[in-house]
Amino acid sequence: MVYDRIKQQMMDTLPFVQLLGIRIDAIGNGTSEVSMPADPKLNNHLGTQHAGALFTLAETASGAAMAGAFADLILGLRPVAKESRIQYQKVAKGATRASGRVPGDVAALKATLTAEGKVAFPVEVDVFDEHGTLAAQVQVDWYLSEKR
Repeated sequence: MVYDRIKQQMMDTLPFVQLLGIRIDAIGNGTSEVSMPADPKLNNHLGTQHAGALFTLAETASGAAMAGAFADLILGLRPVAKESRIQYQKVAKGATRASGRVPGDVAALKATLTAEGKVAFPVEVDVFDEHGTLAAQVQVDWYLSEKR
């Protein structure tokens, strides 16, 4: 399946993601599920998940959702995370997971890409801790252009 190839490609080419133990669990058409283990090396001074680790988890989920939305075209594209915003809601205790989604009409985004050779759009991500508590909400704005 194309989503499995994208997942493997991302895991093979993102050494920082590997360093944190982040795992891409699932990619769909504009969606993703990503997880990070509980590990004391990822903690902050409070003994909870470090904000930087949570951001990396969310950014990875956003990239996986973006790639899933453009699965049939992704090998010919140059994706760049253009901007991001994170709102921390609660401290994250233990293992964490992130759910990414491309809001809106993916077909319309693809049509813009085809017509203009580029497209920009947000990806929304919710981050939860092992108890299901919403720890952060993130938006990553992606810019895709055709490889030259």
